[in-house]
Amino acid sequence: TGSGKTEVYLRAIENELEQGRGAIVLVPEISLTPQTVARFRGRFGDTVAVLHSRMSQGERFDQWDLIREGRTRVVVGARSALFAPMENGGIVIIDEEHESSYKQDQAPRYVTRDVAEWMVRSHGAVLVLGSATPSLEALHRCAVEPSWTRVEMPGRANGKPLPDINVVDMAREFGGGNRSMFSRDLQNALFEVLDKGEKAVLLLNQRGFAQFLLCRDCGFVPECDSCSTSLTYHERAAKLVCHHCGATRPVPAVCPECGSPYLKRFGAGTQRVESELSSLVADRECRIIRMDADSTRGKDAHKKLLEQFDAADCAVLLGTQMIAKGLDFPEVTLVGVVNADFALKLPDFRAGERAYDLLEQVAGRAGRGDRPGEVIIQTYLPEDPVIRAVAEHDRSIFTDYDLDQRRDALYPPFVRLVNILVWSVNRDDAKDYIGRIAKLLKRRWHAAAPDFLRAGSAVPQVLGPASCVIERAKDRYRFHLLVKSPVGYHVSDDIDACLKEVGSVRGVSVSVDVDAYDLM
Repeated sequence: TGSGKTEVYLRAIENELEQGRGAIVLVPEISLTPQTVARFRGRFGDTVAVLHSRMSQGERFDQWDLIREGRTRVVVGARSALFAPMENGGIVIIDEEHESSYKQDQAPRYVTRDVAEWMVRSHGAVLVLGSATPSLEALHRCAVEPSWTRVEMPGRANGKPLPDINVVDMAREFGGGNRSMFSRDLQNALFEVLDKGEKAVLLLNQRGFAQFLLCRDCGFVPECDSCSTSLTYHERAAKLVCHHCGATRPVPAVCPECGSPYLKRFGAGTQRVESELSSLVADRECRIIRMDADSTRGKDAHKKLLEQFDAADCAVLLGTQMIAKGLDFPEVTLVGVVNADFALKLPDFRAGERAYDLLEQVAGRAGRGDRPGEVIIQTYLPEDPVIRAVAEHDRSIFTDYDLDQRRDALYPPFVRLVNILVWSVNRDDAKDYIGRIAKLLKRRWHAAAPDFLRAGSAVPQVLGPASCVIERAKDRYRFHLLVKSPVGYHVSDDIDACLKEVGSVRGVSVSVDVDAYDLM
């Protein structure tokens, strides 16, 4: 982080423009677009076009038309900007290539990195992937494919050291009598930064005021009527919200099950952290800016919030993962991670990698200017390989462990992973339908096993079917199965043949996600 990747991009684009070619630059989050656009327009002026989903249809059409006519030769945007109508593109740059937002998880489903690779090969262009925390898939490609080159930038561009990392064991904090969500170390560091008139960034990878309500008498937790998930408590509107289907209901005064008045809020969302932070620093002149999916709904909301943070003399930027990468504010000297454990134990083989990426990226927001930076990570799992890798600035502590796990269990990058999802209002119909798909796939590959073995290839595996982690969403029951196939094998043909044999069933829907990222 802070090694000067953006400057490398700018100089590479300058070279392409001198040759009469254009460039496409992709960023993972809309929140990164304003700052990125400002830098690129500062270098290339009005020849920069912008494309992303928060623009109106008319604004997108105007930008699209400028690109098509060749009046703009540099395109900056989210993943869909890859398909901008540029006639003579010489370079495609994917910044923060590790981000899961580069995976399109609705039809047409694709991995931006793979589509971009195909496009540049067919047009004689070049693809540049940039990240301080490159994906294990990209690193593996560099190791096994001659056409992929790995270039390392191990130091910060300004020669300054990486920030000091302080890992706080929250179990010890609790045992020592601290009941606050802020450890003593984080409180003291915040006071010191604010007293100096500097800025801080606080990360909480959750939304809302609290995760859920729980009755302390009977254990009842309010759940969505249409989804098998608990409802999230939002303080400002005093309501419970389902973050899957959007359903809302008022907060009950007493437990709907037993009538007890003891409904306790469990978990901590950004609104609750904001409330407690305001109380903590009430006697100091400080601007608190909350940046999450709720506060950035409006047009240009990302840009306005970041401009407020930039303009403030002393401020704390509190937010979810959208604040963790790409932002460059030299005045930030402290980064605090309120709860590092949330993403570590999700039932997903990529959970550790995503947690590492998030922590390493947000740590990189500290100390990018002349003043040294400090990072405080609050966790109940201080010995986890992810936490240790971030604390010691040594990614191999985590990646060596994670790659060994994936190799033994056969997960990407060592196989291709396909997620077949079936959903229906009728639970039995969905379960029966996916069971028939699984049976046909297993039968097909069992019969073809000798051919795979003669070719020196592993036989594709079928895991499941099983109910999804969130079995019921938007009043639909969901089941899925996973297919692990050898890298390079065209597994789509086999799945397509089996789906045609099963045929369609009224009221049952199916999706096939090749190179799946979301397994929930």
